[in-house]
Amino acid sequence: MAETGASYGAELLKAYEGFLPKASYDVNAWRIGHGSDTITDNNGKFRKVVQGDTTTRTNALKDLTRRVAEFEKKVAKKVGVEYWQPLDYKVKGALISLAYNYGNITKQAIIDAIKTGNSAKIANSVISSTANDNKKLSINVQNALKVRRKKEADIIRARPNASTGKKLKKIIPVLLIVASVISIIVLIKKK
Repeated sequence: MAETGASYGAELLKAYEGFLPKASYDVNAWRIGHGSDTITDNNGKFRKVVQGDTTTRTNALKDLTRRVAEFEKKVAKKVGVEYWQPLDYKVKGALISLAYNYGNITKQAIIDAIKTGNSAKIANSVISSTANDNKKLSINVQNALKVRRKKEADIIRARPNASTGKKLKKIIPVLLIVASVISIIVLIKKK
């Protein structure tokens, strides 16, 4: 089975977030599993995490899988599916990791960079637009988040640029002209 942005994003998140079997308060909510503020039970139903909750690795993975799919939909809607779809799966995974950590892709610079399909521009915008975030958190947490953003940016930078819809729109008229010329040549040779 081919890897997807969602599956790669889930792997990144498991590595970045670790595993919490018991609810722990983090910044603005109780978190459990792989840094989630929701808990998924054995039947796939979910609810907000509250103090005293526990989970298993299996249920944490169910929760993460569900949430990553939700985050991918959010990001695709925010930037436009036509810009999201052509991105390399690892670029998508790194952006899903960012969105999971932030709640969505909220920085206009990142959205604009995604629309270019240029991996270096996307990576640079991840670093530059988040550099001054989280000032209310401890220095240790700020530094950890900067390291995480750098890792995400490095993943993005290492991947090929997307072939965006804009490029295809420029190529299609040329292809139509070439096809027309070939058709004319074929007709002329038949006579």
